[in-house]
Amino acid sequence: MGRHRAKGRAIQNHPLNRIRRRGGAGGASVVILDADDRQGSALYWSERRDDDDVMVKDSSVAGLPLHVSRGRSSGKIDLIIIDTPANSKDIAMLAAEQADFVIIPVAPRGLDVHSVLQTVKQVQQAGTPFAVILTQVPHQGGEGQEAHAGFAAKGVTMFDSRLHFRKDFYKATPLGRTAAETDPDSKAAAELRAAYDEAKRLSGFTTKQVSEVG
Repeated sequence: MGRHRAKGRAIQNHPLNRIRRRGGAGGASVVILDADDRQGSALYWSERRDDDDVMVKDSSVAGLPLHVSRGRSSGKIDLIIIDTPANSKDIAMLAAEQADFVIIPVAPRGLDVHSVLQTVKQVQQAGTPFAVILTQVPHQGGEGQEAHAGFAAKGVTMFDSRLHFRKDFYKATPLGRTAAETDPDSKAAAELRAAYDEAKRLSGFTTKQVSEVG
């Protein structure tokens, strides 16, 4: 708690190849809690990563509160990321209650958008600040713009940045890397950096010294 209290971030089914963690954010200590018992993408990614700059822990739903509490009280962790499965009401609510900010990714497809609206309601009930980011956006067509406008019309906070459907995101995962690491000059890397910067701004993480986040 106090000066070194870690910030909790809940990320709904967010592929870890989209989060750039290289030596920490300004030297920050980061832990990812993989609460996705269906896919386990965070653990899959970390097992293939050569660097030990990211700590990924398997966490049951019941164990989330304890893991978050221990991380916050340790004084050694600056950022806790909770990776959860999609369309899981109980896990979404519990993760949102533990988090300071929730990032909800969604592909601009009808059924996906419908499902995410249910998640949005759950997070709203938890009272945790959140924002929706569009992922797997097609390069052609207006699906992305239409989805963005639809969420905005409902008063949902949206990321301005988007992650398009790019092979670089998915090619990096089995390597235990991120698109920003495998090809720093790629369009995927640029989108990733923009989303990461916006996430820090929306959550307030970027406006504080790492040691003062609380």
